[in-house]
Amino acid sequence: MANKTFLYIGAGLLLLIGLCLFGYGLLNVIGSTSAQGSRTWLTFGIGFACTGAFFLAGGIGLIVFASRQKGAAGSGDNITYKIDLPSQTKVEQMKCNNCGGALKADNVKMIAGAPTVECPFCGTTYQLTEEPKW
Repeated sequence: MANKTFLYIGAGLLLLIGLCLFGYGLLNVIGSTSAQGSRTWLTFGIGFACTGAFFLAGGIGLIVFASRQKGAAGSGDNITYKIDLPSQTKVEQMKCNNCGGALKADNVKMIAGAPTVECPFCGTTYQLTEEPKW
């Protein structure tokens, strides 16, 4: 994640420098073509414009390179949810509300921010609800 940040910062700097050099070069080219302009300013302006174009191309290249970089694990960002099951629930004692099949910890997943259970036997999916403790 930090590598992407540095790449984007470097790309921004290259784009800023490139834009300044390219603009300065174009102004010199335009100024040299006026009636009072000099031919030496034309080559000076073209040199700055070309240098600015190289900086701009480098900045765009860094942005493309950074956008194609994967996350730290190589497969994108992983999000881990910690499921706090209601009251004194033990996963090995859980049974499906529909068919009565034994459920395992792998059957409990987070869907839309709520702990849900998917039965491997009948395919029923339902949300875990906390029973009153009194």
